Amino acid sequence: MATLLQTLLLQTLPADLDPVLLAYIETVLPAVEQKFGMLPVVEGSSNDRFVQLGKLDEVQRVFYSTNDSDQSLLIFILNGLLTVWNLLPFLSKKLALSDSEKRLLCLGFTFQGYRNLWQHSAKTSERTPVILLGETLNLDAFWAGWQEYLPELTYIVPTIYQTAGERIAPTKQSPYKIPEPRLKLLLNQLLTFGKIAAHISDPADIVVTLRGNYLQGVMNELGINRTLIYHRLRNCIGLLTNSIHNAVLQFTEKLDWQPILFFPEGIIYLAPPNSGVPTHIEFQEFAWKQISDRLIDSMLRGEAGFKRDGKGLKAAPQTLELFSPAQLIRNLPSIIKAYVRNEKEPATPKRLVRLSLDSTEQEFLAGGADLRSDRLAEFLILVQREFFRNRPEFIAWILEKLEIQSDITPEQTQRNAGGVNLGWYHAAAHYVAKHPTPNSNNPVPNHFLIELQDLAEQLATWAEQNQLLPTHPNPTREIFYDYVTQYLEIQSWDVQATSFQRELAGYVNAKTKLAKQPICSLSSGEFLSEDQVDSVVLFKPQQYSNKNSLGGRQLKRGISKIWSLEMLLRQAFWSVPAGKLEDQQPIFLYLFPAFVHAPQITKAIRLLVNQLKQVNLWEIRRFWQEHGMDANALRFYPWLRTDLDSNTEDKRDLPFLAVTYTTTKGKTTTDAWIEPAFLAIALPLLLGIKVVATASSVPSYNRGSEFQATAQVDGPASFWSLLGLPTTLHLEEHLQEQSKHLSDWIDRLLIAYTIHLDCRSKPPDSRWQSFPGTVHAIVTDVLAIFSLARSHFQNLSDDKVQQYWEFAQIWAAGDLNMEQQLELTQRLVQEYRMFYRVHVAKSSYAIVLPLSKVLEDILSTSSDLPIETLMLQTAGRLHDALKRQEPYKRPLIMDQSLSIEIRVNNEIQAIHQFVTTCIKDLFLGQYKGDRALLQEHRHRVKSGAEFAYRLLAMQESESKTKQQDVEGAQL
Repeated sequence: MATLLQTLLLQTLPADLDPVLLAYIETVLPAVEQKFGMLPVVEGSSNDRFVQLGKLDEVQRVFYSTNDSDQSLLIFILNGLLTVWNLLPFLSKKLALSDSEKRLLCLGFTFQGYRNLWQHSAKTSERTPVILLGETLNLDAFWAGWQEYLPELTYIVPTIYQTAGERIAPTKQSPYKIPEPRLKLLLNQLLTFGKIAAHISDPADIVVTLRGNYLQGVMNELGINRTLIYHRLRNCIGLLTNSIHNAVLQFTEKLDWQPILFFPEGIIYLAPPNSGVPTHIEFQEFAWKQISDRLIDSMLRGEAGFKRDGKGLKAAPQTLELFSPAQLIRNLPSIIKAYVRNEKEPATPKRLVRLSLDSTEQEFLAGGADLRSDRLAEFLILVQREFFRNRPEFIAWILEKLEIQSDITPEQTQRNAGGVNLGWYHAAAHYVAKHPTPNSNNPVPNHFLIELQDLAEQLATWAEQNQLLPTHPNPTREIFYDYVTQYLEIQSWDVQATSFQRELAGYVNAKTKLAKQPICSLSSGEFLSEDQVDSVVLFKPQQYSNKNSLGGRQLKRGISKIWSLEMLLRQAFWSVPAGKLEDQQPIFLYLFPAFVHAPQITKAIRLLVNQLKQVNLWEIRRFWQEHGMDANALRFYPWLRTDLDSNTEDKRDLPFLAVTYTTTKGKTTTDAWIEPAFLAIALPLLLGIKVVATASSVPSYNRGSEFQATAQVDGPASFWSLLGLPTTLHLEEHLQEQSKHLSDWIDRLLIAYTIHLDCRSKPPDSRWQSFPGTVHAIVTDVLAIFSLARSHFQNLSDDKVQQYWEFAQIWAAGDLNMEQQLELTQRLVQEYRMFYRVHVAKSSYAIVLPLSKVLEDILSTSSDLPIETLMLQTAGRLHDALKRQEPYKRPLIMDQSLSIEIRVNNEIQAIHQFVTTCIKDLFLGQYKGDRALLQEHRHRVKSGAEFAYRLLAMQESESKTKQQDVEGAQL
């Protein structure tokens, strides 16, 4: 069974992948994930560093991260290895690695971080720790003779952590199978390159820090005739910035720039020496063509740029800019076909009812009031509104072309009611009624579509010939050019600083009463904004509801041209109708690399975003339970969809900042957050990435280096805080003097999900709206876990008892009160099992009979009764109740080795001890002598005792079985 990371890599790596790297991914990577997936990189952890960075000189710092960001040793190893592997094709034939050297290189990266282990191995002949670690990582399956190369490993691994003076010198008679010069000048240099590269957190680091000099120096030593160069975009909004990055990547392909390190904000390339750099104008035009072509294709397919409501089809402002008027008119029939599909409930009959038509005309028009009329009418309405608003000749030309000028007057075509043009529906119905269609199962026959397309072609040609079409300005393109100029850096470009004065002037102007210029609610207002329109934004346009003047228009919030492009791209990439996404309560997931991504991992993340299937928490919790409630086992869960063809994806469309989202059919905030809250902490565990989950359309960070945690859950539903989960999570952190790992939070969340799905759901309805109540119960009292289970499960199997007891132990870990509560519950059961036992097949009442009797006495007696009297009275009543039970339920009485007097006396003592514990430790201790509180929790106490009883009985049975097996073996 393959892990998610392993699957993603194997599906995205080329078919001609080096057999050594393929073998490493297939055999070693899963073990490395298990061993190092949650282990922070020592040098990058602010909690546990081998060195104090302040004591290092400037040269030594290139080997360490000065950023406190989380990074697991797993992703550090993988990024370093893949980055170096991308260097190998640039080595000369003389320096080309042999099969053994490639395998040694893989092991060198794998053992990084274990400096103390290697120092121990180098100074003594004891290599047991190394061999044990190798067995854990399945190295024998990867390389059968790897232990023969321990001297080489001992040589090359410490050298990337030590200065040359500290390096362990070889003996006179070299024990190395690989010549020492190749170890020192080749493998050691490659390891050095990978280690430094994996610690870079920003593309510009190769210029503003010494890391670039060191990496360039390593390449020079290796004879690689390439230069490091970078591009960076100092802003990050999602799909638009991803598209700009991809445009840079595609443009630089022609310049032979080889991408080697990916960041959310850019790329570091290996470029030929003296390579040319694109100019601003060249790149602006190229990037705009790439983005606009994608949008145009999506618009023509009816995926973006339009919105249909009760008043007809509307075009986004950017649609009118991307298409010339003639282009849009010619392509409008196919767009109309994509959007106007209400064949079961056509709009034309409803429109005609609002007109004063005589019965004869109504009867005639009934034959044409169908979907064909809807499409023709909406075509004419949109064309007139956008291009021929004040052109009476347009109306006359249309009536003549449709041959209905004798039936419909120009004035009749312009009749309106409630903002809806009814006249063109009237005209369209006349045209369709005059041209009946033979009986057909198709509501819109092909010949009608051909006629509509022919009408559009003739209209566009006529309008061009008579110069009736408006000019074709494109302010969005100009603002996009300005955005690229201000925010995009390509090494050696002169970067234009952001104009604060212009932004301030625009803000002040927008705030004046005369201007009424909208300000973008998603950005700073730096670029020109327009009203939010429902054909652009994915949410419902936001309004200044408290600023609407009486009888005036609704003042809408603004959106900049840049964010309008982003919204249209989201419509196109996600196939989401404009204005509809908000109804599904989307929660956005922004995926960042821990520090940096090798190109292979970036491609793997793209596959994840494209094929991550709907999370099924029923299946996930079952898988987690079947694998010992181990969060690490989720690596093997089948996360990807199998019904997609990866060949249909654009191989060059890479996610620098990967953005995806979840939706829900539920109506509450809890419903919306259940799935993304889990993914936010599960994906970092599975892939070593960082995740921000938020309801905001705007990314929380512009750069990956700004996001230093592993996961951030921004503004979650109430259950998150009830669970005691922090909104910012790290791979490892110390809370309340306890060390917490990411896997601990996943286990806590999955326990709560599992208890709810087991006990509060009604399959297939998960009833997540009641989840906060479940969480509140188990957070308040750990014994609520048992009462919830007892109320749901009719028959408690041994597996279920053991599972829920383990839930309670994990849940109580670190909480002293809960731990004491579980311990007291077990102690109470152990004490009454001394004098009372029944088979677990009996009823719950029979199992907890002694505890029920004691609790009943405590709750029924007066609070004025002295405690000693209460204990004696309760013990006596319990003894009387036991006398009425069958003898076989009283183990002390059944002990035939003692006289009856001694047996009775032992039973009385055991009962008194149990009653004392109940009153002193349970009633007076845990519940502070509060009878009302005890009454409230009585069911939970009894449910906990029942589970403890069943658990002890099961353990006792297993112990007897094992003892009998041993005795049988001895015989």
